[in-house]
Amino acid sequence: MNRNYSISSKIENCIHEGLASHKLTLDSSKELAQSVLRLSDYFIQNPDKSTPWNESWAQIAYLCYYLPLNMARMKSVATEAHNRGFFSGLERVVDFGAGLATASLVLAEEKNFHFTLVEKANQPAEIIRQHFLHFQKTDWLKSITGQELLQPTKTMAVFSYSLTELKELPAWAEQCEAVMILEPSTQQDGRKLLELRQKLLEKGFHVWAPCTHEGACPLLSQSKTDWCHDRIHFQAPNWFLKLEENLPMRNRTLTMSYLLMRKTKPPTLAAARIVGDRLKEKGKDRQLICRGSDREFLAWLHKNDLRQEIPRGVLVELPGDTPKVSNELRLNQELKIIS
Repeated sequence: MNRNYSISSKIENCIHEGLASHKLTLDSSKELAQSVLRLSDYFIQNPDKSTPWNESWAQIAYLCYYLPLNMARMKSVATEAHNRGFFSGLERVVDFGAGLATASLVLAEEKNFHFTLVEKANQPAEIIRQHFLHFQKTDWLKSITGQELLQPTKTMAVFSYSLTELKELPAWAEQCEAVMILEPSTQQDGRKLLELRQKLLEKGFHVWAPCTHEGACPLLSQSKTDWCHDRIHFQAPNWFLKLEENLPMRNRTLTMSYLLMRKTKPPTLAAARIVGDRLKEKGKDRQLICRGSDREFLAWLHKNDLRQEIPRGVLVELPGDTPKVSNELRLNQELKIIS
């Protein structure tokens, strides 16, 4: 079972239109790759600086490379939110540090939200207005204080690769009913997100995903190095594969850390989430799971001749009679995958 995500033909057409304004096409693989490498080098050399949206090469790189990858990541999080009923009762989205509206473009496919996009640079809004014609019913702001929130109890604050630039969650976001955060799957950003989870719990928010509980996170409380992150498979279009032939990196799988929280309690969920890869050890295989404050592993003993491949990030149902030895749940049957 693979969790595959890609981009729609509608978005591909928008990317095509955007590149045409730079006199390029989706088949201009070498020229596109040059822009991607230039922006990648810029981020490496200037990790704390904002995206240079005024540069044509930065716009090209985002359109052909970062937008498809980040939309696939956001689609996986939006799918999880949809499956959990997370969007119920929500009508408005405030997308902070929206950039090229990556998160909002995905959320618009889920529900007819009213979007407010907060972005300091002028160029992203211009690109969206000119080339993403299906996504026009939006408000663009340079900044936000909280006074702009018309219906906070029906509003979701979204941070997609923007929270990493902040020391803490803005006060206006705490007024909202829901918070959706998607961050890089780095150790630093991942553990920062786990700390933010605890702070939001203390302020009355409830965890909807990826956690299946509201206790202390064992990856944070019982480890100084671990962090929670998900992984999906990227079903790349042919033109993207040709682009990658000119790049040193490949993106068959994508990782990210995310958090979905609301002031409303989630429905009861009797399940565990797979939060680690399957580890092959002597006499057994193990896989880290999340269902409470204890650090626990599923364990498949080789002598039982039981094999089951479960991808990171999915929810599984654990039989009530599963024996536990130390921190291992010794499986004697295949698990039911919920989603």
